[in-house]
Amino acid sequence: MDQDQPYERVAGDFAGDAQHCYRHPSRETGVSCSNCGRPICYECMTPAAVGFRCPDCIAEQRRNSGRARVITRSQTRSRWQGGMLGSTHAPVTRVLIGLNVVAFIIEVFVAAGGSMGGLSTKTLVDLGALFTPYIAVNHEYWRLITPMFLHAGLMHIFFNMISLYFLGSYLEPVAGWKKFLVIYFIAGFAGNVLAFAIGPALVPMVGASTSIFGLLGALFLYSLHNRHTFAGQALRSIGFWLVLNLVFTFLYSGVSWQGHIGGLLGGMAAFEALTLAGRKDIDAPFEGADLAAVAVVVGVIVAVAWWRVTTFTL
Repeated sequence: MDQDQPYERVAGDFAGDAQHCYRHPSRETGVSCSNCGRPICYECMTPAAVGFRCPDCIAEQRRNSGRARVITRSQTRSRWQGGMLGSTHAPVTRVLIGLNVVAFIIEVFVAAGGSMGGLSTKTLVDLGALFTPYIAVNHEYWRLITPMFLHAGLMHIFFNMISLYFLGSYLEPVAGWKKFLVIYFIAGFAGNVLAFAIGPALVPMVGASTSIFGLLGALFLYSLHNRHTFAGQALRSIGFWLVLNLVFTFLYSGVSWQGHIGGLLGGMAAFEALTLAGRKDIDAPFEGADLAAVAVVVGVIVAVAWWRVTTFTL
């Protein structure tokens, strides 16, 4: 095939054969770029006047034209494939929401009629809230995990679960449930560790927002790494929500900024580890290199926790 000619199918390749996206070889697809003919997956396809275009052809088109491309609402809905608009392929997200709701029901039951609007500090601490002296002195390290499933009141869990639903409904189908769980738990763990390390020692802390900030950070990096594809169209929106939540974190006195920042950094670090700093797709198979990179991230978090334990004084 002449190098100056567009991509063409090789002999023996016909409409019934499985094709794989030229940018994501692990994804089968039945769609090809209407300009060059290369197979493209849902993430790489961009609606054109006729058919779909691949990222390379779109980039070439933008270089040759100063006109901004308009994307309609229907095109956005089809491209995101049920992401932010409500996915049916995020079972782990729903399980996590269910676990949080069950944990909250247990909180209310243990409180023996305590107000759902604001559970007592004693109830939360008894059930596993992050309480620095109990971790550093009594070595109750499980308190670095359990707070991500506990909430201080009805409105607290309501807004956190709404956020988890929308963020998880997009990130889980993109990353796969295994990597999604890795990001979720590393973010929650990192947020709790930073709150334990530099937060107020005598103030108990709970909430899934550590993990939620990690998911938001991971989605931001996903859009950033794929900014030349359709996923990149959401970069500004996700960046806006990230900044807005950070502003809220520092303006509202009842929020642990240490937990939110730790969760954000943990989620972003986990995402970069799983993509080897953008050198591989997040939906690629989980390999030894991914495990090693994740182990480094977890090791750093554990080291921070151990530093706090060895230096803690009341």
